Amino acid sequence: MYKLITLLILVVLMGCSDNTRERSEQANLINDNSLKEELNAMYTYKSITEEDQTLGFSKFLDTGIFEGEESAKFRGSLLTLFGDPLYKSDNAEDAYHYLIEVSKDASKWCFMVYEGPSGPSIGCDSNENQPNAIEASKALLEKIRETTPSDFNEVIYYEDFDSKITYGCKNGECFYKEENEESH
Repeated sequence: MYKLITLLILVVLMGCSDNTRERSEQANLINDNSLKEELNAMYTYKSITEEDQTLGFSKFLDTGIFEGEESAKFRGSLLTLFGDPLYKSDNAEDAYHYLIEVSKDASKWCFMVYEGPSGPSIGCDSNENQPNAIEASKALLEKIRETTPSDFNEVIYYEDFDSKITYGCKNGECFYKEENEESH
């Protein structure tokens, strides 16, 4: 806990120059392993299975992942943590989504983790004011990133570009292959 407080104090003392803010937003990663463990010990995560709770969610946290092996690893890690998604399709702009409840002490946040037009993202209910939601969503993102992906193989399509994407993971190695459908 002291490391977290010290880190926060340093950020405030340094001020958030545009470069510092850009680097921290782009990375969205915590590099101190003991701090990662401390953060993960503070939060618990569980999948929500009520579909009707998806109304009102909008993009809240960009994962920094657009396509490629990283998007396959992200989806495989979600499978490891939460099992099958609440929803999935073969439309690349609406490939899957999970509803995840993140808890810390008496506080709870609800996030939608999904793959949409801009790749894997974390959404939050825009109708609710959830204090500390950004910290909880970053902890969730870090939990997903550090989780070993499960094996899977999916085919999705970008209809606007007539492209077929085959992606997945096998034995911890992830793959991503995009093909133009017109050439077949």
